[in-house]
Amino acid sequence: MYGTDAAQSKNPWRRWVRFWFTPADPTTMGFIRLVAGCLALYTHLAYSFDLQAFFGPNAWYGLAEIDRERKSTPHLIPALGWDDDRTTARVPDYPHRRAAVMNYLRELGTRPPAQVAGDLRWMQRLVDANNGIQFAFGTGYVLELSPNATDRAVQLGVVRDEKTRAAADEAAKAGGFLIRETPYVVVGLPPEQRAKAADEIEACYTGLPADPTERRYVVDHLRELDPTSRRATVKLMHDLPGKAADQRQRELAYLEDWGIEERLAGRLGNPVFSIWFHVTDPAGMAAAHGCVLVVLVLFAAGLWTRVTSVLAWLAAVSYIHRCQQVLFGMDTMLNILLFYLMFADSGAALSLDRVIKRYRAAKQSLARTGGIDAPTAAYLKQPPVNAACGFAQRLIQVHFCFIYMASGLSKLKGGAWWDHRAYWDTLANPEFTLIHYRWYESLVQELVSHRPLFALASAFGILVTFGAEIGLPFVVWTRKRPYILVLGFFLHAGIAVFMGLWIFSLLMMTMLLSYLPGAAIRTQLFGGGGGVKARLKLTGRDAATVRKAALVKALDFDDAVDVGEAVAGDPPAAVRAALPWVGRVVVR
Repeated sequence: MYGTDAAQSKNPWRRWVRFWFTPADPTTMGFIRLVAGCLALYTHLAYSFDLQAFFGPNAWYGLAEIDRERKSTPHLIPALGWDDDRTTARVPDYPHRRAAVMNYLRELGTRPPAQVAGDLRWMQRLVDANNGIQFAFGTGYVLELSPNATDRAVQLGVVRDEKTRAAADEAAKAGGFLIRETPYVVVGLPPEQRAKAADEIEACYTGLPADPTERRYVVDHLRELDPTSRRATVKLMHDLPGKAADQRQRELAYLEDWGIEERLAGRLGNPVFSIWFHVTDPAGMAAAHGCVLVVLVLFAAGLWTRVTSVLAWLAAVSYIHRCQQVLFGMDTMLNILLFYLMFADSGAALSLDRVIKRYRAAKQSLARTGGIDAPTAAYLKQPPVNAACGFAQRLIQVHFCFIYMASGLSKLKGGAWWDHRAYWDTLANPEFTLIHYRWYESLVQELVSHRPLFALASAFGILVTFGAEIGLPFVVWTRKRPYILVLGFFLHAGIAVFMGLWIFSLLMMTMLLSYLPGAAIRTQLFGGGGGVKARLKLTGRDAATVRKAALVKALDFDDAVDVGEAVAGDPPAAVRAALPWVGRVVVR
């Protein structure tokens, strides 16, 4: 279909498919599962001592708060065009200012609609002028009005009729109250319009909170908003009296909680899962946590891996979603590994699942032929290549490249990596580093006492970091892969030692293992098979003997035991002295 092999090798589609779906030795993913499973078990075992403090209903981040967040968090749907008119009313960020604005809005909603319309006409006039400076001066004029009605009438007389300014100035000298300049938006209007504006200003003043501090908070908030948010806030004020009381209270409560109007949210809440949303009883939580630890033990050991890999990921996500305030880089990397391990047949090697399959294969071969036939021997020597493992391994490799590239490029944007501050923070951060040890403190003091030496050490550390993080995504696909992997391992070893981030560093090193071939890992673990060191001879094929001999072969990971039927000339049964539990077999 695709022509010759040479043509297929140059076909972009075929090369793309081979890049992602070439079957791979499952030993690599099996080893990653073993390490990641042990780290996950350690991490979640540590939660046992503070289970209620982290995940209980009255934890540091209580269940009521996380329920509110996961059920009502607003999510805005992006506009299809460049003009986005979905502006929302806003409330202040500071709690005391927000309380003043919310009290005003709630009280405003209880007034008759006609009264609210009158109270807001001056605000609306300033908003329609679409001039931030005019709005600031127009609302500032309202704040400077006298609380005394008679004095305020004299002040507003200037707005009504410019000819009264002289009389107002004289009155000011006698009464001692402040006369402000006429707001610019009124200047140039005919007399009847000026009188109307003066009435609007008076209604605006009386409609604002009576307390001077709360009145200033409300006005200052409107003045600080951008024009679109200001327009939306004033519109909300107009609309409040026309809504039913329960609807109004619900919408205002949502605005106070989230800072936007509920109507603009395309959907509410976060589609997150956690067992701790539902299991809140201390005894039930302890039992569920114990089940999680059992699942992680089974996953690390590689028993029923297809099921326990999914359960392990769901368990880890449950802890992350319940208390994201303690989410750290360690949790992120563990989540990534567990997610990809779900798609790989990570129990195909270095697992109890593999031991069981080896036992069954050896048992069938022994029962069938009295020995280990060639296909079974090949199966026992090396686990079959697996397309799922190859795909998941490639996903981890590519994802790791993105992590390193993003980390390296983001460091280039920060000044701390150009003037050695980042290196100093790594050495002397009291939260993570070894600075609390006297010998380490003395070493750092000696280093910084020599400016050229510190500059060279800083430059070396920063260049190694940049070289590893920015260089790995390019070099790791070449023949220089071993060198860049060693550099990456040393980088994370340094992070573990100097910053104290041991679990994070071990997880990053575990992701680096995805670039190692399975044969290399198997050779280091089992010695690559040093030849037959013992021979196991069966004197019969009864079920008990076959089972025990198959178990010996299933546990013979380095292929050091040769199993077969006894023949004439074999030594007499010297078996019981060597392997008495095996039964009727001969060892030599």
